[in-house]
Amino acid sequence: MKKRMAMIVFSLFFLCSCAPNTGQSGSGSQTEPPIASIPETSTGTIEVLAPYSDVRGFDEVNTLRSGEYVPADMITYWFNQNTLFEGNEALAAEIMETGKNPGLHVQELHDRGITGKNVTVAIIDQPLLPGHPEYAGKIEEYYTVGLTEKDRPSSMHGPAVTSLLAGNSIGTAPDVRLYYAAIKFWDRNASEMAGQALDWMIEQNKTLPESEKIRAVSVSADLTNTEYFDHPEVWDEAVKRAREAGILVLDCRADYDTCVFWPSFFDFDQRDDITASKIGTPDGDFLECPVQALGTPVGYRTTAEVSSEGEYSYSYDASGGHSWAIPYGTGVLALGWQVNPSLTGQELLDLMRQTAYQNDSGDRFLDPAAFIDAVQSTVHENQQEQVLISLSFRKL
Repeated sequence: MKKRMAMIVFSLFFLCSCAPNTGQSGSGSQTEPPIASIPETSTGTIEVLAPYSDVRGFDEVNTLRSGEYVPADMITYWFNQNTLFEGNEALAAEIMETGKNPGLHVQELHDRGITGKNVTVAIIDQPLLPGHPEYAGKIEEYYTVGLTEKDRPSSMHGPAVTSLLAGNSIGTAPDVRLYYAAIKFWDRNASEMAGQALDWMIEQNKTLPESEKIRAVSVSADLTNTEYFDHPEVWDEAVKRAREAGILVLDCRADYDTCVFWPSFFDFDQRDDITASKIGTPDGDFLECPVQALGTPVGYRTTAEVSSEGEYSYSYDASGGHSWAIPYGTGVLALGWQVNPSLTGQELLDLMRQTAYQNDSGDRFLDPAAFIDAVQSTVHENQQEQVLISLSFRKL
């Protein structure tokens, strides 16, 4: 159990900071995850669980008794299907299900047949077991760099970002084709590993038909952060090669144009109301959005969870982190490419910025519905007829 726990606590750090986790391989000492405790005071009174606490259960059910938590705060907790809220089991299930909805009218786009079908994108992230029902059968190729048999075959991070992009009930682009490269984000050489992964994707595109080429890569990390990674120039050079090859790279670098998507959150109950969106995370992090980036939903989301082969479940997290914004936005780009495959990545990004919702404070947010309307307006009349026919058959 402790070996599995360690990867999860390291992934928690990575999620919150878009910095690497510092996990070890299968050997070595491990630590338990930071499950929120409910200590007794000197008088024997049980302290109530604080908002935004991590109460996930691993291997064993984490049971919270009545009085140990506040039902009204349940939408703020980080919990999974191994968490039992005594007396509020139905509410927990409802929160978990609601969190699958990506919001901002994305589900309405799906209902119109705009699902990322026939579009190929890629992810570079931590290891992943591909059998989760959210994305089983969607990964065309799974490539590893630097991983050995001593490393765990799955992580918290990989399944989560994959489901946010391509999940059947969670993702912004549930019908997209995926290429996946797994690396060790917790290793100081991760920038070099990611560079090799990006070069692998460039090579894949050389053999793929034009309609099946990888268009964009989602990377939920800042691989140029020298506090955690060595040789950031290797990543910069790889990104340059990818751009020259026509591949759009999206990552967490706040000071670079690859950072297009920044954490934001909508109202838990009114998920389609973009006017209620706020920059940052519900627990008050990531409040300064770079000028080139757009607020992209990361809060109040449910993601896929895989502990081992055949053990597939879900996790709900109120806060999220920058890591969640990148796959969400990449999926929306895939929707745009489905509507008009002739547009370049830069042209789609321009349309995203032009159609962004801006509030009274000047904060700007990704607006998927307005973006798709703008993409549709770029389609020539004969192309538009073909798209509408294709969408009609898709709905059938």
